[in-house]
Amino acid sequence: MAKTLVKEHLIACGQVIPRITSFFIWEGKLESSREYMVLMKTTEERYDALEKRIRELHTYEVPDIIAWKISHGDQTYLRWVRESVHS
Repeated sequence: MAKTLVKEHLIACGQVIPRITSFFIWEGKLESSREYMVLMKTTEERYDALEKRIRELHTYEVPDIIAWKISHGDQTYLRWVRESVHS
């Protein structure tokens, strides 16, 4: 998914963190799942399109999609992110 989203210019970078074990209640039962966490870098302007595309690609009915707003960061890096996710 991360490679697809980079190619589609929805994210500048996707960092895949393997071997996450999640525990959660689903449909009234305690469940666990081996998963991957993917940190994706995009802009606020591209977020809605990114979320829509993640929902299209993801196999989960309710994928874990959470966004953090960046208040500070290296300006050169942030410029690269903006340039990488052009629409």
